[in-house]
Amino acid sequence: MRTLVLDNGSFAIKCGYAEDETSARTIPNSVTRTKRTKRMYVGDLIDSSTDLSGLYYRSPFERGYLVHWDVQLAVWDRVFSSDVLGCTPNETDLMLTEPIFNLHQIQRNMDEIVFEEYGFASLVRAPTARLVEAGARDLIYGDEGRDPECVLVVDAGHAFTHVVPYHMGRQIASGVRRVDVGGRLLTNYLKETVSFRYWDMMDETFIMSAVKEKCCFVSQDFKRDIEATRGCVGRRRGGNPLGLEYVLPDFSTSRQGFIQGSQPDDIVTDSQLLPLCNERFAIPEALFHPSDIGIEQAGIHQAVVQAVAACPAEMHAVLLANIIV
Repeated sequence: MRTLVLDNGSFAIKCGYAEDETSARTIPNSVTRTKRTKRMYVGDLIDSSTDLSGLYYRSPFERGYLVHWDVQLAVWDRVFSSDVLGCTPNETDLMLTEPIFNLHQIQRNMDEIVFEEYGFASLVRAPTARLVEAGARDLIYGDEGRDPECVLVVDAGHAFTHVVPYHMGRQIASGVRRVDVGGRLLTNYLKETVSFRYWDMMDETFIMSAVKEKCCFVSQDFKRDIEATRGCVGRRRGGNPLGLEYVLPDFSTSRQGFIQGSQPDDIVTDSQLLPLCNERFAIPEALFHPSDIGIEQAGIHQAVVQAVAACPAEMHAVLLANIIV
């Protein structure tokens, strides 16, 4: 009997067998339709397409909750197939992640599909943060073999970010905080900013997601970096280390594009360049100041303080010492 761990995120599925680390795979959790050919691709099959401009994504999740079961079943069928994991459900135990405070109806639907549709031998449902907490011993104490009494997990997902305190492996429900800013919002924010300043990229989610992951970072001193980038437009003019230019893909020699200077010069010939400067750190700043984009909530740093304050006083110091992001 094997154990399959399935981290069912709203953007991607991370899966693999607990007994075999080499089986780990990351699969897009969506059905994708191309703009030009109108072909549909399930999960990682989009990797076989060269028509990657203006992709339309249909996700199983809506506002962070699993509601489109037809899409999810199509993706799971792909994941369990012989082309990906080669899973035999009736000989497999399934560990499946779910959102914090998942709705009971969604849990019931999930149980019915796992057992009646696929026929898995057993099922364990748990939030992603719980799996992170379970592995905190190695991260915090290394080889000492001790279990931390208190852990604070900051789970930054695609739809939103959760701050979850744990004590002796148990979630402290009163201390859980949610910030409605995640990877999807940051990608959309970057698309809007770039489309207003430079090129129209509103339909290029695939490209801008790659730009965000390769170019953006969290500033350690926002005011200093803003001052440093005044007058900066893309390339490193005047020795400005924060400006760069991103080479947009042609979908033949490059699928996602790349930062200029990171590839041989002959690849850049006749390519379209996207200048980036303060966008690199101003976009992720929404995680800490959601009110800047119209979301009247506390930032991640404030949510951490609120989560710790909601726990018993004797746990405060240990929680602040054991933060896992």
